[in-house]
Amino acid sequence: MKAVPIRIASAFTLVFALSAGLPVARAAVPEPPAPGLARTAPDTSHFLPRWLHLHASGGFGWIASPTQIRQRYEPGQDFEFGLETRMRKTFRLRLNGEYQILPALGIAKYTFVTFTDPEGNQARDTVSFDWRQRGWLGAARLEGQWRALPHTWLLAGVGRGYLSAGVRAFHIADPFASLDVQFPGSSGWAWITSAGARYDFDMFGPVLGAELRWSTLDRPQDRLQTWSIRLGWLGR
Repeated sequence: MKAVPIRIASAFTLVFALSAGLPVARAAVPEPPAPGLARTAPDTSHFLPRWLHLHASGGFGWIASPTQIRQRYEPGQDFEFGLETRMRKTFRLRLNGEYQILPALGIAKYTFVTFTDPEGNQARDTVSFDWRQRGWLGAARLEGQWRALPHTWLLAGVGRGYLSAGVRAFHIADPFASLDVQFPGSSGWAWITSAGARYDFDMFGPVLGAELRWSTLDRPQDRLQTWSIRLGWLGR
């Protein structure tokens, strides 16, 4: 019978404490642990350093001059791939690799002087060239691009390349044997300088660019000039 008065006294004590604003002991409620730092997943979208970007382009190119060499080839596919660094918002530097196909078609004859006697009489000989094989141009070029207007870039570069003429030289005395001779349009190494313009535009995400480029190939036996039109892709 004594438990009832004790419970009534405890209830009165609790009511008095709440009305007086006294602190009341309560059971401790466990708080949720503080969230730890989430682990950042590694960024696998870039396998190159942040300051390097990929780019690629493809289109058509052709030899513009000299005329006697231009007539030997048709326009062919032109491809480019390389790296670039964007040093400023208005300037970027590229290292490009280029491969151009030169479909060759034709047969030509090259007449040269083999001997001149004391009286000035000349002995001439003829070498024939069969241009029915496919030629190609491979080059590496360092190029700078400067943004002159919004989305419009001016290009200038210099590099080194090799022209494979896709030609077989032979003498009429032995048409099955090939001759290793140097002549205008023959295979060989060249220094390449180039200039052009590019217009960048955004189409559904990727940055694309339409490009027009002029190049000259300086070699001991000739000086070739080429043009190319390409559509390029610019990496993020």
